Parts: sequence; C-alpha cells; structure tokens
Amino acid sequence: MSEESHERPPHATLQEMLFGAWTAKILAEVVRLDVPDALARGPMTAGELVRNAGIRAHPGALHRALRACAALGIVSEDSAGRFGPTRLSALLTRDAPETMKRYVEFSGGLLWKVWTGLPEALATETPQARAQLGMEFFDYLAAHPKSLEDFGEALKVHSAVVNKGVLERYDFSGIRTFVDVGAGFGHLVIAVLGKYLDVRGVVFDLPEVVEAAPEQVPVRSDAIAKRLTYVPGDMFESVPPADAYVLKLILHDWDDASCATILRNCCDRLEPGGRVIAIDAVLPPLGDVSDVPSKLLDINMMMLLPGKERTRAEWEALYRGAGLAITAMIPIPDAYNTFVIEGRRIAER
Repeated sequence: MSEESHERPPHATLQEMLFGAWTAKILAEVVRLDVPDALARGPMTAGELVRNAGIRAHPGALHRALRACAALGIVSEDSAGRFGPTRLSALLTRDAPETMKRYVEFSGGLLWKVWTGLPEALATETPQARAQLGMEFFDYLAAHPKSLEDFGEALKVHSAVVNKGVLERYDFSGIRTFVDVGAGFGHLVIAVLGKYLDVRGVVFDLPEVVEAAPEQVPVRSDAIAKRLTYVPGDMFESVPPADAYVLKLILHDWDDASCATILRNCCDRLEPGGRVIAIDAVLPPLGDVSDVPSKLLDINMMMLLPGKERTRAEWEALYRGAGLAITAMIPIPDAYNTFVIEGRRIAER
C-alpha cells in the first residue's frame, strides 16, 4: 500500500485539533474533583469514586468523562468499568513531586475564562483580562489571594525546570554580584549562590513580594544567607548596581517599550564588563512552522498581558535599543524553547 494511502484525511486532522479544547477542559475538571488522588489508592468505578472516595459528581457523567480520560491515556480502564492510576495521573495528584495539578486547574479555570475573549483580542491585539475579569491580570491576582496562590503554584513546575536548565547550561563564574530582577521569592538566586560560592545575590522585586520572600522560601544555609540581600523596588524606576542582571520570564510579560525601559535601567547601573541575562522563549524565524508550544504561549501572553514571545531578531533589536549586544543564546531543555539570552554593552564588545 502506498504511503499516500496512509495519510490522514485533512478533516480528521482538523477535528482532532478542535478536540484539544474539549480535552483541556475535561482534564481540568477531573483534576479539580481530585479524581487522580482518589485513584492513587487503587482502581475504582465511577460509582465507587462518588460513594467511597467523596468525589462530588454524578456517577454516570463521571463514568463518561473518565472513559474519555482513559482513551487519552490519563487513567486506565478495565472491562468491569474500573478506572486506575497511570504515570500521567500520578503527576496530577496533590503531593506528587513536580505536580501539575494546580497548573491544570489554573489552565482550565481562570485562564480558560480569559481565553473566552479571544475574538476581541484578535480584533484589537489587546489583553482581555479586564474585559473578562473586571481588572488587569496582575491587579486581579493581587485582589484575589486564592487566584494569586493558584497562579504561583501553576508556575512552579515550569520555573523549576527552567532553574535546573539554567544551572546546568549557563556559567555564572566571574560574576561578583547579580541582581535577580522580578525575582519572586528568590528560588533562582538561592540556587545560583548554592553552586557558585564566590557570587553575591540580590532578590529584587516589589516591596510586598520581597517582604514575604524570606518566609516563603527560607534560606537554611548560612553560607548562602550571608551572601544574599533582599531589596524592594520597581524595575521601571531603577535597579540596584551589579555586574549582572537576570530577568527570568519577565520580559515576555511586557511590550517592547516597557522592556526597553527595564533593559535601559539595567544597562545604566551595569558595572563595566557586566552582563544582562534574560531567560525567555525564543520563537523560530518566519517560515519555520515548528515549535507549537512557544507560539501558543505567545497567544496566551496576548490574552493576559501586554507582552509577547519574540524571535531572535526581535530580541536583538530589543537589546540593541538599550545599548546592549547579544553575546550568547543558550537553549534550555523545556517545553517552550526557552533560552538564556546574554547581553553586554555594545561599547564593551
């Protein structure tokens, strides 16, 4: 039989793409019901999950949803109608290392709600958080502590993968002091100081974040604590002096003008010979149709914030506008084609 005869019909391919939305929502709701946690104790029918495991759902509806999940490989299914755990469902349990439970719930909850504004976003290229949530995205999170917690937990998995990749792929040797701009609670800077014993680090973020950081992520090593400083501030106003700045998953939140302000502020306080290091996705150039995840992430940024993902050419223009030249682009093994993007002052190259 010819290779052509095995080709899938175009309508089947398109239909499978459309099923993606259904898949995401079913997965989010089954996870929100804590079904993976219940199945971790052993296989059960939908009825048993409702009666014995406290799952709040209609047995018939749950049975149908779990059959779909079994077809997707998320749970197992036997001929008696019992559903069981799999490697995928294990990642969706509450206490699993690197759990994706909160990420899935966030994607099918608050994020799903914002994405209903996609028609307007396509018409105007403006974020849709205000239209769908009543206020800008970060303002909404600040006003709703549970949503803020969910968002933070949702980001943990990807952030941990990126931190690991940065430590494996990028050499911080020779840096005396680096400022983690928009550091959150300081996971990355603490990890860097644990590996590079001569480096000093600064956790730099908004006052309310910096105030909470030592409690949220306690530093248990005296050797790290004595080299770590917490500094509150606003990256759009100024940054502390240093010979390196790290902006991890920061610049993709902002439009080009805002990014130029942040980068110029870093360049203005950068000590001679220093580096400005962004850690963000890099889109393929035009004509390269690979890398679906980073392109979908770009749409997600359009929905939530004024930001976007950028191609290498766009990153180079952004750096150049701040008086910086890109001196290294180092890929990080993750789902979104993330790179360490190192720049130095153009005059010092």
